[in-house]
Amino acid sequence: MEIKIKRVGCTLLTGNLPGTINTYRVVEDGREFFLTRTCHTLGSSMGIAGRKGILYVDGEDNRVHHQVTAPGGACGLNTDDEIIEGLSPLAHRAVIMADQSGETGEIIITTGNGR
Repeated sequence: MEIKIKRVGCTLLTGNLPGTINTYRVVEDGREFFLTRTCHTLGSSMGIAGRKGILYVDGEDNRVHHQVTAPGGACGLNTDDEIIEGLSPLAHRAVIMADQSGETGEIIITTGNGR
């Protein structure tokens, strides 16, 4: 397995909540993803470029999920949750680590076990 990660964009957030949105190109076993990492004074999140919602790793199935929430009827909350096929928890964690370290070069992760 091979994972390639490279930061391909950076947007500064201004206004009441300053911060950054970094965009990363992730290629994992031939599949390409563009992930965003948003960081500001209140916290951080990861998502898919051009889509609403967040990415997270589910502890029960150890897979990357994309979740979108929206207000629902009768004061409820509608949640849409889908598994992102082809994106591993390792790639998800590697993007977070690259972002936290400020890495701008390409990172290549290889494993010999095919997982």
